[in-house]
Amino acid sequence: MGRGPWPGDRAVVPDADPLAAYAADFGPFDGRAWLNAAHQGPLPRVAVEAGRRALAEKSAPHRISDEAFLDVPRRLRRAIARLIGATPDDVVLGDSASYGLALLARGIPWRAGDEVLFVRGEFPASVFPWRVLERRGVALRFLGARAGNAPDADEVAAHITSRTRVFCTSWVNSFTGHATDVDAIARVCRAAGVIFVLNASQGLGARVLDVSASEVDALVCCGYKWLLGPYGTGFCWLRPTLREQLEPPHAYWLPNVWGRGDDMATYTMRDDLGARAFDIFDTANFLNFVPWTAALEYLLAAGPATVAGHDDALVQRLVGSIAREHYELVSPERGPSRSSLVVIRPVHGAGAAAIHAALSAAGVDAAVRQGAIRFAPHLYNTAADIDRAVDVLRRLASGGGAARE
Repeated sequence: MGRGPWPGDRAVVPDADPLAAYAADFGPFDGRAWLNAAHQGPLPRVAVEAGRRALAEKSAPHRISDEAFLDVPRRLRRAIARLIGATPDDVVLGDSASYGLALLARGIPWRAGDEVLFVRGEFPASVFPWRVLERRGVALRFLGARAGNAPDADEVAAHITSRTRVFCTSWVNSFTGHATDVDAIARVCRAAGVIFVLNASQGLGARVLDVSASEVDALVCCGYKWLLGPYGTGFCWLRPTLREQLEPPHAYWLPNVWGRGDDMATYTMRDDLGARAFDIFDTANFLNFVPWTAALEYLLAAGPATVAGHDDALVQRLVGSIAREHYELVSPERGPSRSSLVVIRPVHGAGAAAIHAALSAAGVDAAVRQGAIRFAPHLYNTAADIDRAVDVLRRLASGGGAARE
């Protein structure tokens, strides 16, 4: 099975649905509309094929070269760096967003009385890695945000005190779909000497971010949502000035020894590893990192801005079709705070669980979060997928019960 054409290879088809441009590179979805990238993004076919090749090589290990143990993480690191506007030497390879948060929680030189600041309603993954610090006298404090659990810069500035060492927040709130003004908050934190940690798991891949033009200090992200990788993938970007303050949590033998000649019985630590000193172990990870690299290279070939535009058009189609007399739009309708998450709550009648069940029965996959329905369309979705979901919502609102198959 070949990779199929890249998005840039396609000829323009007159009268074709522009929102179906990438659908052929994914699936099959067994006749369903997967509107749930915020939970799991599907592998594009090029990533599936890369995974098959990795499995085949593991079944015949003589095909795996020694160089692959360095080439696999090197290629992945380059792809991530291109995506976020970073240099590869500043990218830490992990298995989740939590891995990067745990690195920071363990590595920052804390003092008793320090605090980590969050917004109330933050996703648990952004909070739990810091809880271990409470036994060391570090406090966790939450601020209330006026709009959708996404704080604005003034709210953050008003809650920073002399004890605040870190402000940690999500780029896009998983429960409400509200996007944070990253640049404005980064400036507030920089002025106050507070480390700004951004969890980009619900934004990166659907939106464009350039860390070289931002004052964010650390970026963490999982790889299996909008970045279309296997589960158990993720990365962390650390600003070099922050990374230099951290103590590496471990010492992995392979980058310290591999490629330094035939004598492997050497125990001298290298001092030129950069972010690699913070990597998770076994970064060759053929079965996960090889397909994830293929997925990231696919996104890069499509163009991050093009992907963001495609996703925004899907969101606009969905938002513009929701009957407001029947469904409250929890996520923003327009403007910079709108994300690729569309969150609705029934005004009356059936609850979120019943609506979710009706959607599922009609072949539409979404999520229930905090008593609301969350749609998360991405690159592989089409106008027909959106219309299918809207049809179910309309039938329910009109008292027609679950939509027909």
